[in-house]
Amino acid sequence: MGSEDLFHKRKAKSVKQLARNKSKRAPYDKVLIVCEGTKTEPYYFTDARNYHKINTLNTRSVC
Repeated sequence: MGSEDLFHKRKAKSVKQLARNKSKRAPYDKVLIVCEGTKTEPYYFTDARNYHKINTLNTRSVC
């Protein structure tokens, strides 16, 4: 009924094929801005991010 393809079997994958791909994107530049206030300064940075339409900018405050 069905034909058996003995020569079209699935081949075992090598370690190189199973390894994850390396990242192609360059890492982000980091800029440290030190300021005194902890309440209003994060708002300035998030507003600047929204104004300049930089979606990839990460802001975080460290007290």
